[in-house]
Amino acid sequence: MELDVRMLFQLGAVIASLSGAWALVRSQVATLKSGQEEIKKHIDELNRELDTAEQNVSVLRQQIGVLSDILSPNNLAIENKRKGTVAAEIKQLKNEVSKLSHMHNGKHPPVEKEN
Repeated sequence: MELDVRMLFQLGAVIASLSGAWALVRSQVATLKSGQEEIKKHIDELNRELDTAEQNVSVLRQQIGVLSDILSPNNLAIENKRKGTVAAEIKQLKNEVSKLSHMHNGKHPPVEKEN
């Protein structure tokens, strides 16, 4: 097999074509890597936002649990009984104060000083 000018020219064209393709591949790989980094940053940001949202949901669930315990029928019944008892005691105390006020009649009899 002899190497003539035509064969050398074709070989040079193939080498030039391969080197151009290699440069294009390197360029595309660099572009893909930078795109991959951007996507990774975006995914990391989304993960942080998701973590924050999950924490907020957890706090809200806990708060809802506390409120549902406070507003449960059993707790409301106990609270209403307590309020009824307090109201009855206040009414009784008002009556007692009223009786004491009538007994006193707003007058202060003089008190003698003991020597």
